[in-house]
Amino acid sequence: MDKPAPPDTRELRQFPLLGGLGRSQAERVISLARVVRVGRGEQLFRQGDPARRIWMCRSGQLKLFRLSRAGQQKIIAIVNPGRSFAEATLFMPKRVYPVHCAALKPSELVGYDADDLVKTLHSDPAACFGLLGTLSRRIHDKVNQIESLALHNAQLRIAHYLLDQHQRQGAPASFRLEASKKHIADLLGIQPETLSRCLTALQQHGVVKMDARHVSLVDSDRLLNIARGADPL
Repeated sequence: MDKPAPPDTRELRQFPLLGGLGRSQAERVISLARVVRVGRGEQLFRQGDPARRIWMCRSGQLKLFRLSRAGQQKIIAIVNPGRSFAEATLFMPKRVYPVHCAALKPSELVGYDADDLVKTLHSDPAACFGLLGTLSRRIHDKVNQIESLALHNAQLRIAHYLLDQHQRQGAPASFRLEASKKHIADLLGIQPETLSRCLTALQQHGVVKMDARHVSLVDSDRLLNIARGADPL
């Protein structure tokens, strides 16, 4: 297996927290970074583990999840290349990971030293406010997700999800679902069979076209009305 490339300044600039660091700070952060590879199904960390690093996904795909006392899994987020995660642990009095993280695909990640970043935040208000902005956007996304799960039926959740994915990927003519139907269903809090039935209904009514994971919005206005609850199929 080829050796992973070490972190560099270009990659560091893509990290919302670290993009505004000065040259000397950036060089120090890079020198302390670690590149990690995890195989499919392998866990990067477990809930309650010491949060010694925050992470950037270079390639592959991971899931952040919690387990109930009965062992049932609930996916909190799906992490794709270019996404950072675990930044909120920097603000915890006791820095531990609040979720489990496992690879859905073979993945390569860059881990940045948490202790060093805490020192940087204390001395660099701009970096601190940059991180707070990132966390605020994610909280907003989660509030919308919770509202959807609490108030909307499966059809509305799926319509919201498709519209969200369409916007996140730059509103192209067609886009690719970020994960398998099983994992998307878990993320939305529905059964995989329900997801499949709803997607089939959307296709039969001419709202979308699907080819495996690739989705084309045929009637985006109607999908928006479905997401609002104004046009049930």
